[in-house]
Amino acid sequence: MSAIYSMYNYLADGNTVTTKQARTLFKVANVSDLVYRLRNNGVSVYTNRVTTSRGEKTIAYRLGTPSEQFEKYFERGQVGRARKTLYRRAINVAMNG
Repeated sequence: MSAIYSMYNYLADGNTVTTKQARTLFKVANVSDLVYRLRNNGVSVYTNRVTTSRGEKTIAYRLGTPSEQFEKYFERGQVGRARKTLYRRAINVAMNG
């Protein structure tokens, strides 16, 4: 199974994955490219800034329900604008692990 499908299935199960975890789990060097390709296929992958239990700041990805704005842009073929709606308002969350 390719990395893009593996990541999608992992996130679809309700999991959140950090950049470091994704590199290990899906054996990819460029996690942001993987997320980029998922978003180009209409998948709502949200980006969040997280703080691990060790106090390290990193990025975590999760699936979410597409906003009306995302769907509107994607249906119009404005994929770039649709993608921006997913990380424009990234939030800070605490993460155990």
